[in-house]
Amino acid sequence: MTRRQVWVTAVAALAVGGALGFAVAVAQEDDTPPVTVGAPRPAESRVPATRAELVEAWTAELEQAGKELPEGWEVLTTDEIRGRYLHQRMVNAPAAEDIDPDMGRRVHE
Repeated sequence: MTRRQVWVTAVAALAVGGALGFAVAVAQEDDTPPVTVGAPRPAESRVPATRAELVEAWTAELEQAGKELPEGWEVLTTDEIRGRYLHQRMVNAPAAEDIDPDMGRRVHE
């Protein structure tokens, strides 16, 4: 066998081995569980990020409660405005009795 024939045989064996390895890897079953995607969060639960958005949302929540922005609110930090907005949002949230008057009743009554 000549040197050229040895090289051709070696390259052919390498190519066949690579193709065979690829075929075996593709044919193997994947034991990992399938990836699932959770439900997207509703847009209503998003807390505004910027100061302007927070002030706008806080103003809307205060108007719903029949109130206005307190005096000197301009000096509050963004975190303080966020806290007051979230507090007012919780205060404005409906109570369970408002949503379902029978919610507090016992099952066996």
